[in-house]
Amino acid sequence: MGVDVSEFHGTINWEKAKNAGVEFVFIRVGGRGWGQEGRLYPDSKAQEYYEGAKAAGLQVGAYFFSQAVTVTEALEEASYTLDLIEGWKLDLPVVYDWEYVNASARTAKVRVRDLTDCTLAFCDAIQDAGLEAMVYFNVSQGRDLLHLEELTIYPFWLAMYESPMNYQYEVEYFKWVEQMKGV
Repeated sequence: MGVDVSEFHGTINWEKAKNAGVEFVFIRVGGRGWGQEGRLYPDSKAQEYYEGAKAAGLQVGAYFFSQAVTVTEALEEASYTLDLIEGWKLDLPVVYDWEYVNASARTAKVRVRDLTDCTLAFCDAIQDAGLEAMVYFNVSQGRDLLHLEELTIYPFWLAMYESPMNYQYEVEYFKWVEQMKGV
């Protein structure tokens, strides 16, 4: 079992989380604003969460909330992410988390080609830095906003809130988590 966290979760008791069955955590390290300025920002709790999760013996990965609309912005985000996690010893991938926000966001009219290229650029830069990259998306984004067939070189984190899981493609359930457990 795992969780993803950001500064919005406040103070976290990592030992309590571990005792409740949490084995891994993805920590938001920063993001880009969806307003017209598209400002980069760090997550104010990322370092605290990293230290706490590691001290509790949890496996740790990172994610960046992207609102890139160009490859240049995606590469800027990858560089910024690498700066934010400098010195971290990650057990899990660095995740590119681009999400549709709303019709007034600077990203509202992003083209499928552009978003796919942004995703590839970010992930390639993370891989080039010697870390594993992963792509986050939800069902509608995967269907409508990405050329998923071009992204299969990277593991996917599919956000799905239905039970049982119902997705049009075969999904390998947490293959990388199982491998890390020696299964």
